[in-house]
Amino acid sequence: MTTKSVLGRKLIWKYLWEPLLGPLSSPVRGHIAKQEVDQSFAHIHQFVAECNDSIARYVPRGLLNSTGVSLAAWSREGEEIISTLSLRSLKKREMTIPIRITVGTEQVKIGDESMSLSDSEKLLNSISRKVSQFFSM
Repeated sequence: MTTKSVLGRKLIWKYLWEPLLGPLSSPVRGHIAKQEVDQSFAHIHQFVAECNDSIARYVPRGLLNSTGVSLAAWSREGEEIISTLSLRSLKKREMTIPIRITVGTEQVKIGDESMSLSDSEKLLNSISRKVSQFFSM
């Protein structure tokens, strides 16, 4: 997503949809934002599935629920859309990394790291680095 398209969406929302929807504008805006985030994170969901497939090859079936990677469904908390990346291992304590996006912005915060929602390569690199560090230590 470019800055121009984000700015255009903000202007359309502010001057057209928000006055038209009135008090319903906030829930609708949050729902639309969650859908956009799901689309932006589609490749992350695929990465998580591939990680779990790889882990499943080396872990006995009875222990599969004790190890792996998961990305929680997106939810809205105030003006933020939040999720968590959970990493579980047979040898380590579970690690949970918060993911936050302020509604109406392009900034994603994964743990302590901030980046643009439109930079899909950087998002994937950040998540894969965190997963790799967790399982390699």
